[in-house]
Formats: sequence, C-alpha cells, structure tokens
Amino acid sequence: MQEVKKLEIINLCKEYDGEDFVIKNISFDVFDGEFLSILGSSGCGKTTVLRMLIGVLNPTSGKILKDGKDITEVHPSKRGMGIVFQNYALFENMTVFMNVAYALKIHKIPNYKEQTDDILRRLGLEELRDKKPAELSGGQQQRVAIARTMALKPDIILFDEPLSALDVSTRLLLRNEIKALQKESGITMIYVTHDQEEAFAMSDRIMVMKEGEIQQIASPEELVEKPANEFVKEFVIDNLQMKIDALAKYRRNS
Repeated sequence: MQEVKKLEIINLCKEYDGEDFVIKNISFDVFDGEFLSILGSSGCGKTTVLRMLIGVLNPTSGKILKDGKDITEVHPSKRGMGIVFQNYALFENMTVFMNVAYALKIHKIPNYKEQTDDILRRLGLEELRDKKPAELSGGQQQRVAIARTMALKPDIILFDEPLSALDVSTRLLLRNEIKALQKESGITMIYVTHDQEEAFAMSDRIMVMKEGEIQQIASPEELVEKPANEFVKEFVIDNLQMKIDALAKYRRNS
C-alpha cells in the first residue's frame, strides 16, 4: 500500500533578529498514520520545528503543506492539529471532566458530554472524572492533557517532551499507552524528545537533528544498521546502548 503524505515541510528556515539561523533549510515528509519522533539534544531546534508546525511561530522562509494544502500562514486553530506539552497546562479549578470537556463546550459541540465520557473511558480516566489536578499524580495529569488534546479530534497530534518530568516507571507506562493509542486511533503523531531509548521504543521513523539541521531520517532499525554519520552513531546508537543498560539495571533493582 502506498504511503500518503500527511505533512510536507519544504525548505523551512527560522532566524531571530537577523542572527544565525536556528532552523537551517530543512525538508521532510510525515506520512498519514505515522509516529515520527524528532530526536536531538537541548537547543538543536526540535521544539522550534514543532512550534512552526502548530502555527504559534512563523517560519522565516519555507512552506508547510498539510494534505497537499499550504498551511504556512493558517491560524493554529484552523490547522487540525493538537499539542501536548511537558507541563500539562491544566485548569487547576476544574475537574478532570471539565478540563477535557472545556474545548468542546466553547466550540458548542452539541454532544460534548458524551464525547468527553468516551475519551475518558478510552484513556482509563473514568474514576478520576470528578477530581481536580492537584489530586492527581504527574502521570494522571499528563493522561488528562492527552485526553483534552484528543477531544477535538485532531488528525495530527504533536508532543513536546511530554514525559520528561515523570519518574522512570511512569514514563515507561505512558509511552506504551501513547503508542497503543496511536495504533488504535490511526492519528498521525510527531513526538519531540531528547531520549534515544524513548524514540526507539515508540517510533516508526526517527528524525535526528543537530544545530538546526537534519542529520538523518530513518526507521530505528536503519539508524542502527546504517547511521548517516559519526554524530548519529555517537549521539543515537552509543547513547541508546547506555540507556538500555541503565534501564536493565533499574528493572533488576526495582
């Protein structure tokens, strides 16, 4: 079956106040139903790419196409995308139910209560529906943030390091849940992370970045077998092995 391009990013650049480019003329495709991770160290530009895709940051040059249509200057609310942040950004005075239902309610979705109940059920949040964020663990709060993003039924979900503030066991649990959710729903997902082991465990393909440039885009297997350069080998493969060893030690001691 032929892969269908969901997003086409063409010669995308970003600079600030005439200084050096943060993103340097990058081009890549994201396929319909794919789980693509953008992997790189802090400051490499991966979050900047995510912000341009969602529309809260304007590129200096280049184009973003979604389903073949140019959305480079389209308002974020009209792009059909949702985003999940690291810091949850929940309304502290609202229950879990109202946090998830809020966007549906303000968009005047007639059956918003039924839709909210459905997404809470799918993400295992029914028993928490009447609790407020302060009563939840970090993992539960992130699950609510994902539910809220999914409520408006975006066809692309972006994740900006959503698990990095959680403990190891919760990270392992949630990453499995996110991947299972993606497979079940078929939603295209783009996931920003600095964690090699996380990217390998979740992704169909991984886009490795360094200093605003793409070093390689490949499946996890291809990255291991054919790293494009020494940076990919050292940053991805060598660091991955260290993380696998550390995870094995954690599991033995837990």
